[in-house]
Amino acid sequence: MRAGGASRNGTIARVLENAGWLLAGKGVGAALSLVYLGLATRTLGAAGFGQFVLILGIAQAIASFVGFQTWQGVVRFGMPHLQAGRRDSLGGVLALALALDFGGALAGCLIAIASIGFLGNHFGWDAAVRTEALLFAFVILLSVRSTAIGVLRLHDRFGMGATADTVTPIVRLIGAGIAVAAGASIKGFLIAWAASEIATAAVYWWFAAKVSKGTMSPAYWPKIGRVGRDNPGILKFVLITNANTTLGGAAKQVTVLLVGFFAGAAAAGHYRLAHQLGEALARVSEMLSRSVYAELTRVHFNNMGQNIAKLFRSSVRLAAIGAAVIIVLMLLIGKPALTLIAGPQFADAYPLLMLLGTAAALGLGGTSFEPALMATGRAGLALQLRFVSTAVLAGLLALLLPHLGATGAGIATLVSAGISLLLFGAAAWRVVHKDDAKKARNLEPAPSADQ
Repeated sequence: MRAGGASRNGTIARVLENAGWLLAGKGVGAALSLVYLGLATRTLGAAGFGQFVLILGIAQAIASFVGFQTWQGVVRFGMPHLQAGRRDSLGGVLALALALDFGGALAGCLIAIASIGFLGNHFGWDAAVRTEALLFAFVILLSVRSTAIGVLRLHDRFGMGATADTVTPIVRLIGAGIAVAAGASIKGFLIAWAASEIATAAVYWWFAAKVSKGTMSPAYWPKIGRVGRDNPGILKFVLITNANTTLGGAAKQVTVLLVGFFAGAAAAGHYRLAHQLGEALARVSEMLSRSVYAELTRVHFNNMGQNIAKLFRSSVRLAAIGAAVIIVLMLLIGKPALTLIAGPQFADAYPLLMLLGTAAALGLGGTSFEPALMATGRAGLALQLRFVSTAVLAGLLALLLPHLGATGAGIATLVSAGISLLLFGAAAWRVVHKDDAKKARNLEPAPSADQ
């Protein structure tokens, strides 16, 4: 189940192979998601699906807010320890990652109690719905697996990750079918989604325990106090990636909640449906990004300056082609697919699909940019750029959402995605080629004594 061989460091072939493994899981997920999404929209209706989306959005927004992208820290700081055979140091990195994962999850549970109470009042939820929303949020928050994902990517086990990722859509599809058979209630779909999160997390942790060869053992937990000394900059890195995730990931979920807050549950359902379909088309973006990050980190730590620039340029070309294909697909089959999946009552969500799908395509076009900054140690710069793009999104939402509703949110998302593409693209291109030139100079032979 291992993706890629160790002898092909820094090649686009390894990125494609690793992305292929990830897409094997996410590709199945994207296809099945259209089925269970159709079941939810057709059986719950616009208002019911909108309420389901709001409950889901609250849980995911909180998870994005408190969640540390520990898998990035595991790959970046675990790579040199793994290659040098330093088990104690690697075990310390994993112990810190685990503490951050579950510490963030517990903090999120406290936030969920307060936020669901407030938002439940605004959305008119009764006590039963609030309880269901709170329990669902607890499951989402406690089903953390970022460290496990990092362990698999650190050891180049992308195939295992693909297998684990297929659990989510399979369990959701089965659960959605049972929910429909039992009467198609919001509670039934929440149970299906919760079960899929628990099952996926369990499989990820099982695989990670097998691959880690004991480095996730509790025996390494006392070494957390030494992690900062053994890995200079690790705490700053994980805090920056957490802030980056909060600005990037949480912004998407908060947008759904804002649409519901200003335009109602049905509008939030339309927005989420269009966003989900656009993301299904652009699923390759996340997978390529994750495989590019792992490979860029490997190349950077192996001091292969020319390879990192070549890998970056090849990844950019592939992503640009993928983005163009996605836009063409939306133009050709977007509206028929929307009606086929969700039914005629959601046909008016097509303009939203074009806006959000194009934004997702722009995200695919720039899929190598942020990983390049993170892999070369520019996490702070990535955070600054993410702050700018998020500020643009927030400003446009404040301006457009009260007047244009969900369509205004779609326009704001598209403009923000375009600005993010330009900012990250310019920064990544400059950093990668600067890194390339610096390492090339370091590899030049020193002048001989007789010259």
